[in-house]
Amino acid sequence: MIFALTSTSRRSSPAARRRATLRHGRSPLAREKARLVAHFRAVLAELRARDTSHLSPDQRAARAGLIAELQRYARTGRFPRNLDFPGIRMPYFVDAFGTRCAMAHLIEATGETELVARVARAANNAFIREIEGDIALRAWLDRAGLTAAEAARIQPSYCFVSKADACFCQNNGVDVVAVAEATVTAVQAGGMATAKVDVLHGAALTSPMVGDTIDVYNAGSTVGAPVLVGITENNSSVGAVQLDATGSVKLSCGLDVPKISKQDAINAMLATTSGGENSACSDYLEKKDAVWGESQCGSDEGGDEIEGACSLTTGGGGVSPLLLGSLVLAAATFARRRRVARKRKASAIR
Repeated sequence: MIFALTSTSRRSSPAARRRATLRHGRSPLAREKARLVAHFRAVLAELRARDTSHLSPDQRAARAGLIAELQRYARTGRFPRNLDFPGIRMPYFVDAFGTRCAMAHLIEATGETELVARVARAANNAFIREIEGDIALRAWLDRAGLTAAEAARIQPSYCFVSKADACFCQNNGVDVVAVAEATVTAVQAGGMATAKVDVLHGAALTSPMVGDTIDVYNAGSTVGAPVLVGITENNSSVGAVQLDATGSVKLSCGLDVPKISKQDAINAMLATTSGGENSACSDYLEKKDAVWGESQCGSDEGGDEIEGACSLTTGGGGVSPLLLGSLVLAAATFARRRRVARKRKASAIR
């Protein structure tokens, strides 16, 4: 199910206009943090207002401790980043940097590190409603004095990445010290290819050199096609950037973004300084066109990011391989990214 706010009164109200004015110029990361802090503020109020007279003294004490811990977690402002699903709000139990979501943090705070690790391995992008049938999770919720519905309410979904990072930079502008302009010479199985280096930009390298043939991936299937290849400090390639007949980058992230010229792609891949919240590559592209600095997820006409926009959710019940497979497959259709394929190993918690 996809949720989106469609109320025109919300968009056109004085409050909405004030929010849009206040948020103008703020980065996607700052807006996303503000959204999540507001989410947790509302959740904390709801949790504190609930009648807990039916709980045992131990459950009430555990619940109170976790509510206090959730408040501390929200204050840190360090939340998972959605690196894999452009344009889709997606939950993460643990992100690529090891950042825990709120529920993972609360579970781990009680010493249940193995439960957190198991969920992260088996269903890292599942909603709580999809895994609430897990015996260990249910036992933890009971000890914590929380219901599955409350746990689902605690868990938000994440965006947190600019369009530039989601669509181009995270695959092509990480740890790059040189960029090779190259021509595909042969196509191999499994998405691999070989390409001849025609021009090098950036740091002087001992390998590869102009004229060398290098192995690359994501180079397409056309011999003779021009590509850009990022080279890291250890002289390994980070994958090919395909170019079209006009010399612009072929983008396949599924987001509505401007074209990137070959020269801007090279400059973005070689960018080394950053304003701190987005990658240096993202900062470079945003200076070329402000659209690149927008959030990869949706916003309403007033400029506010939509709570739950593009989220893939299901009803209650235990997790199943079919359910999780459908979730990840749907996300992969939108994202078309290599990392999504690695997450298809997600299956039911047993």
